[in-house]
Amino acid sequence: MQETETGLKHLKKDQLGLRHAVSQAVALNAPAGTIVLYVTTTAALMFFTFGSVYPNGAFAIPLVLLLSLVVYGLMSFSMYEFAREISSSGGYYTFVSRGLGSSAGFLTAISYVSYQVLSFTGFGILGFIGFIYGVLPSVGVNVPDAAYLWIPIVLAFIVFVCALIYSGIKPSLRYVFYTIIIEISFFIITSIVLLGVYHNSLSIAPFTASPVGNNPLILASMMVYAIGTFVGIGGALPVAEETKNPKRNVPLAIVATIIVLGVTIILSSYAQVIAWGQTQMSTFGVSVYYPVLNIYGDSFGSFSPLLLGIMIIIVANSYFTATVSLGTNATRVLFSMSREKVIDDRISKTHHKTGVPTNAVILVAIISAVIVIVTGLVFQGLYPGQPVTALSYAALFLLILESPVSYLIHILTNTSLFVYKRKEGKKINYFRHLIIPSISTILLIFAIFIAVDYNLSVPYVYGIYGALVWIGATVIVTVIVRKKYNKKLELIGDFSL
Repeated sequence: MQETETGLKHLKKDQLGLRHAVSQAVALNAPAGTIVLYVTTTAALMFFTFGSVYPNGAFAIPLVLLLSLVVYGLMSFSMYEFAREISSSGGYYTFVSRGLGSSAGFLTAISYVSYQVLSFTGFGILGFIGFIYGVLPSVGVNVPDAAYLWIPIVLAFIVFVCALIYSGIKPSLRYVFYTIIIEISFFIITSIVLLGVYHNSLSIAPFTASPVGNNPLILASMMVYAIGTFVGIGGALPVAEETKNPKRNVPLAIVATIIVLGVTIILSSYAQVIAWGQTQMSTFGVSVYYPVLNIYGDSFGSFSPLLLGIMIIIVANSYFTATVSLGTNATRVLFSMSREKVIDDRISKTHHKTGVPTNAVILVAIISAVIVIVTGLVFQGLYPGQPVTALSYAALFLLILESPVSYLIHILTNTSLFVYKRKEGKKINYFRHLIIPSISTILLIFAIFIAVDYNLSVPYVYGIYGALVWIGATVIVTVIVRKKYNKKLELIGDFSL
């Protein structure tokens, strides 16, 4: 398969350094937003599904997150190996195309774009508005016309995000880099202080299965959602073309992101559950939507109001930077698909100065606005008069919907690695290139099976079954394209620096 000789256009090279690649990946995960949203909603999911037996089971959230990090670390191994050899804004779908062929590459491409857009809308946009709606009443501000005010707010949010992406990858990632440093530092320092404040309550129990009766299947069922906590680890892949020395810096960014996210999120989750108390976990994320607000508002003495205010600003900005990173990645993959003639070549049009794929930015903005508004209104119909609940559940639906889709992408990447190595006649290490990816794939399939078998509570189960329907639909689309529009797949995955 040809690489630089293909004659395909590429994005502007050497715009980003290692620090930008790391900040792109870390920001895509929105550590502050994750600490607020994923920790809280994982607790709610555990309570609504298993609360009748283990009402305080959410005390084991740090263990769930640690296990999820281990699984995602295994998932990351294949992309790490590929990133050392292939640098393309196509990311995962380029990897899969090189190993499993064009049909699998196309399935990966549409799955990845779907997953990015679902994250962009569910985590970034709806996560932001749900947090704002949850925060304002807690600080004494009543939201007027709450049932509909969120619509112009999210539209303005999308415009600001896409305007920053449109301005160019250098200015957008410069902003992301500095705010991520502040975000990570704030939560690591305050979490350590919290553990000092509540030192009499320190316990190893959150890192054991004892809060859920030592039942490993409960932990596994929670991981189908919690693995999404670390989905940003591969966030540097689609900006590889724009990164200096990508075959070195992108793999390093993957490793650095695992360390940064693991330390920050797991440490913060442990501090939160210790501060809340094991016997009170039945209220964590259930009767109290955002317990982290209570924790930061009460735990630091006279500094509590100041730290709470700073935390609210950091979390709101975290959703913003995550959405910028998610949008950046989605536009790069759309650009790559367009230049390889998989989709309309007008989508690969770039700005003459910044090199940004402008039409792709506009397309992502339009699709995201439609998804957010439709999903938000549907859940408002399901939960009338409860705008915070409706928007939170809308976000959760999209986040759970995306999880099995992202697992499919990793399963295909895992499977592709060994085949690619053999096809290209490269040296094979069976442990690194076959056994580790296979273990990751088995764990992902098991997580999906457990989630379906446990029949998670409403509205969480909507996302699981919706994801299975979506995956089925993408497979059907792939078969149709393979049979009727085969020429569109001739160049898929061809480009690499």
